[in-house]
Amino acid sequence: MARTSGAGSDPVGQALLLPLIHGRVRLLVLSFLLRKNKAVSFTALRDELKLTDGTLSVHLSKLELGKLLKQEKTFVGKRPLTMVKMTPRGRRLFQQYVMDLKSVVPGLEQD
Repeated sequence: MARTSGAGSDPVGQALLLPLIHGRVRLLVLSFLLRKNKAVSFTALRDELKLTDGTLSVHLSKLELGKLLKQEKTFVGKRPLTMVKMTPRGRRLFQQYVMDLKSVVPGLEQD
């Protein structure tokens, strides 16, 4: 994914941190999914991160549009079940985001 110029840019005009990830909720969602390393239900994600259905849904949709995660919707009996998992692209971009963050914030590198 190409980086864009704008606020938060380095001297050559390229954004230092990917805006798609750099929101609080999206960062929390991706961090949680990376730690779990498996598909997680929408309700478990919502409850663990203490988010509303609407807030989580909006951010999951944006991350899915960016192909950082995938949502699979099924039914268990008559109840809907949405499972959310990180894509390989999501893992790569998140790892790049962390490396970029370390280059921006002094002291994040561990010796």
